[in-house]
Amino acid sequence: MSFVLIKKTRRASDSHLKNIFWALTVFAIMKAGTSITSYRWLFADTPLYVSTLAGNSRVMFAVISNIFLFHFGISILTYKIETRIDYKIFPVLLFIGYMILYVSGSIESSELEKISRFSFGYNGAILGFVGCINLYLNKKKRGGSRRVLYGLLLLGVGLIAYAITEGILSSSSAPGIGTKILEVITAGILAAASVLATDLMKKETSSKIGFI
Repeated sequence: MSFVLIKKTRRASDSHLKNIFWALTVFAIMKAGTSITSYRWLFADTPLYVSTLAGNSRVMFAVISNIFLFHFGISILTYKIETRIDYKIFPVLLFIGYMILYVSGSIESSELEKISRFSFGYNGAILGFVGCINLYLNKKKRGGSRRVLYGLLLLGVGLIAYAITEGILSSSSAPGIGTKILEVITAGILAAASVLATDLMKKETSSKIGFI
């Protein structure tokens, strides 16, 4: 998913759509980092500082991914809403705020990840779903390509599945293998959707949208 998003977003001619999909790209990359650093067996035979660094990195990756998913959700939801304010700095400010809380000891790392997951990850996925459906209806009314329409629907489904796994199932005391399988399916849906939905950037060369 990260590879596809990077490749297609770099070639986009519309700067606003490029900004929106870059937010999704950062989410995908950081989520991949979270998943990799979650495999404790990779660091089982390493020095203590290595496993500690991996644990702290996992928290930071998770926080950044959730912030940028929220960023993407608002951005696609506000499609074609003109604004004079440039909000590209928004995720950076959020991350700095979280870092201040973490470094100052005001919040534990486990709580930091949990708060970011529910406040930004879950809500970002829901907002992204609504934005995808809104954009799908807009494109369908204008006779958009089926590839883009299917991509937007698939992306919306993937985001809802992500909201369920991250917000509902992850909070259960024993997620079990079923949750892991759903996470894999969700990742597959989002990866497939990125191949289709990013074709939107080829079509929208003259539109002006807000980037939040």
